[in-house]
Amino acid sequence: MGAPFPCIEVAGTHREVGRQIGEAAADLVTRGLAYYESSYPVLAGMTFAAAVDRARPYLAPAQAWAPQLVDQLRGLAEGAGVPFEYLFAVNCTEEFTSDPAGTSLRGEHCTSFAFVAGGRTYAGHNEDWYPGDIETLLLRRVTLAGGTSYIAMCPAAALPMTAMSGRGIVCTATTLYSHEEGVGVPNQFVLAALHESHTLEEARTLIEEAPRARASSHLLCDEGGRIWGFETTPGRVAFLDGGRCLAHTNHYLSLELAPQDASESEGTRMRLARAKELLSEGLASAGQGGAEGAAQAVALAQSVLTDHANAPLSICGHWDDDDPDLDQSVTTASMVWDVSERTVHVALGQPCEHEYLTYGL
Repeated sequence: MGAPFPCIEVAGTHREVGRQIGEAAADLVTRGLAYYESSYPVLAGMTFAAAVDRARPYLAPAQAWAPQLVDQLRGLAEGAGVPFEYLFAVNCTEEFTSDPAGTSLRGEHCTSFAFVAGGRTYAGHNEDWYPGDIETLLLRRVTLAGGTSYIAMCPAAALPMTAMSGRGIVCTATTLYSHEEGVGVPNQFVLAALHESHTLEEARTLIEEAPRARASSHLLCDEGGRIWGFETTPGRVAFLDGGRCLAHTNHYLSLELAPQDASESEGTRMRLARAKELLSEGLASAGQGGAEGAAQAVALAQSVLTDHANAPLSICGHWDDDDPDLDQSVTTASMVWDVSERTVHVALGQPCEHEYLTYGL
């Protein structure tokens, strides 16, 4: 059965959109804050109060580069009746929990891919993060003043990480671990800014010019069949032309940035190899197009995202009861986008346990 989850539709300026989300999902926002407040000592090696203080230097770069997103977050705080500083700290969680100098080098944070089949573009993504996020997830359809629209599944307290826009662009991301880190624009803000791009070229400019705080991988695709990947450190960017199919997990693929790789995860290599294997096999026998071909392509993407090979280091990530470490990530949501149809198929939590529900933009 499909697991139900909240879905809201909001419109207006960034401030108004944030306020509407906060008002509609105040209980989810406060629940998410409570989870991170209790979990930060394990996940980040610091109290949540310390994280709020540590996040303060990141606000000025975020305000200078993406003031509209800071405004949206302020609206979210107003609508939910929570301190803005708390929400800002939660949106810096990747900086605090995925730091090579810190406590978490597990590296099991997301699998993304995109491919072209039957003349149409499809993308898939497993959001692998902390289990407390599952009960705070919110599917949001957003129309911003000026006409930009997107659909995103993410925790209510967070800016959107992965989304499909009404312009037929899907932006996904996976965590990377670089020896180069610093204070700059938090990655959550970089990811959210991409959903307003009119073209892949515009998104590329945003990625290249952002004064980034940390490393990240961005996998983007559009209705025209272009699949582009970008690997970053705070100061460098490498471009990957995906051709007709590209997959990415949590380590560098580009030769120029590979020396920066600080990942110690065995799972990221296993998940990438398995995704490439399944995609190669499936695309070799994919349909030529039409409704039947589209159904086959979506089914292929879902079969990759529900795969358990190499468990517990599998694409579909579950809590490992035999591992005493509480700093584990799990698959919190799974998404498959049919870009031509402007639809997303979403499963809450581990997709092997819940059927995908379909939503249009």
